[in-house]
Amino acid sequence: MAAVAAPLQVGDICYLNYGEAPPLFHARLILDVVDHAVEDYIVASPDYDIFTEQCSDQNADLVSFHRSGPGGIPPVGVPVGAVYGFAPMTAQQLSQLMSDGRVEGAAERGRRGILPAPAPVGVADAQWMLATMLEGHKIGEVVHPPPGHPTLGGYGLMTLNDSDGASHVVMIKKVHPDEVGSFCDRQITLARLAESTEGEDRSAADDIRTMAVRYAANGDRSRSFRDSVSEMVEVQMDDFPFEPRTCLSYLQAIQSVAEGCYSHHLAWVQQAKLPEGSRAAFEDETLSQVLDVAVRFDALQICNLASFELLVRRRQLIAEAHSYNPSSPNYEGASYYLGTKFKPGGAIVVPSLTEHVSKKLQADSAILKERRKLEEAKGKGKSKQSPHPKNQGGAASSQ
Repeated sequence: MAAVAAPLQVGDICYLNYGEAPPLFHARLILDVVDHAVEDYIVASPDYDIFTEQCSDQNADLVSFHRSGPGGIPPVGVPVGAVYGFAPMTAQQLSQLMSDGRVEGAAERGRRGILPAPAPVGVADAQWMLATMLEGHKIGEVVHPPPGHPTLGGYGLMTLNDSDGASHVVMIKKVHPDEVGSFCDRQITLARLAESTEGEDRSAADDIRTMAVRYAANGDRSRSFRDSVSEMVEVQMDDFPFEPRTCLSYLQAIQSVAEGCYSHHLAWVQQAKLPEGSRAAFEDETLSQVLDVAVRFDALQICNLASFELLVRRRQLIAEAHSYNPSSPNYEGASYYLGTKFKPGGAIVVPSLTEHVSKKLQADSAILKERRKLEEAKGKGKSKQSPHPKNQGGAASSQ
């Protein structure tokens, strides 16, 4: 007897096939439950439309219905290329979508007589939350001010202890639970834009090493590789330890031919015809996965990180070494490696790095050439000073 599937829950993702040709599977994000008995839910489409839909095999409008795999990914039987899915969204976008879904769900249940329609949200439903930074606490944290604390326009003041137990006067604000996400985003944005009239650090600029964290429709952290590379800005630093800098140019080259570093790795291994079991293929696979995770999950702006400049150079060295003879790689010039130019086999090497390595090799060659000339000059000098020239012996015997 087949097991009965558990009802869908808020935050789940499913895929619906309406019988289009060619087949197209539409993603739906569950925002609220209308009626579990008939499997009606408030859903969001990838276009951010919010409506009620029956998400099950019982829906007569569907050819097939599919629950998502782990993390919201399409399950077996749903080709990724045939999915109309959600683009990455910010925490604020996801929070607003879920909030709108709850409101629509309550309204729909009210229309059906399941629950009364929601009353207008009032100030009494809001809670006092921390609106400023304090060590040991987080913005958006629920606080409980004493009776009679000073208030003005939805804001208030109270005393709160930091992580060391010292008391501080902090600003608080009354926020509705559905608006916590947008409130926190705004406070962080204001902190980043803050400037002062005096002091050494007069502004709180964005960290050049990181980007904003983005979330997939199911709430998991996820960034698009291509969109992330487009956002990256290479910041000039006088003390950057490696020149030329190739990371951003390299990522832009990958962005133009693949969905990410690992996708490019798979294409390169196939096109370059690396021998089966090649150690370089395993190393490049690991490096490509590190780059993808750094960009997509960690949200690092790796073009401004020296450690990733080295990692990218290693990938370029591997690609260059296998460009002309995959079975017998040539690592000449490797010491100068540790760009958008396409090498045989689909490998990518930034032109500025190739030029840099070439100049170093030419310098080495020139030094060796001068040494050979010096040795030859020394050898000629010794032959001129020989104590027994050929014609001297003949002259002596004639005298």
